[in-house]
Amino acid sequence: MTEETAIYRRVLRRETHAPRTAPAVLVAGAAAVLALVGVGAVIWWAVDVNVRGPIETAAGTTAGTPRALLVGAGAVAIVVAVLMLGAALLPGRRARHARTTDRVALVVDDGVLADAVADAVSADAGVDRRQVSVTLLRRGVRVTITPTSGVPVDKVSAAQAAERTVAAIGFPATALVAVASEGVVA
Repeated sequence: MTEETAIYRRVLRRETHAPRTAPAVLVAGAAAVLALVGVGAVIWWAVDVNVRGPIETAAGTTAGTPRALLVGAGAVAIVVAVLMLGAALLPGRRARHARTTDRVALVVDDGVLADAVADAVSADAGVDRRQVSVTLLRRGVRVTITPTSGVPVDKVSAAQAAERTVAAIGFPATALVAVASEGVVA
């Protein structure tokens, strides 16, 4: 592996993935605060006999609270915790595709690729550009065509046009083409 290849890989990874630093720091900070509060409460409980009465009173105040409210608050807390952990641990992929050649590294926004595919498919299928919707997947292209009423659309030809366009740019992908059952009036 050449030095340029390693640099390209690092730069492309940085450009195609969102940093996870802020969510990770937020989760670590929240966990540290909760741990400190828990340890402090246990030590305070064990050392100071006078604090036991107010804590038991505060714990007993939930007896009058409706059970559904407590369950709802707990469920919301669990959902927030799962979302925070997910944001901190899961990879944050940006809507971009990347590739390298011998001399350059290329990052292309998915919207640009989708527009190019939509233009090619609309020209091949003979429909207006506004009737073609394209979504780029990680290793594929999803094309949805809303045909003009009474004009048939060839799915195979549209899929080939989509695959040709993406391959010509240098991002080979399989096309999943769906043709809407109801068309639009021209």
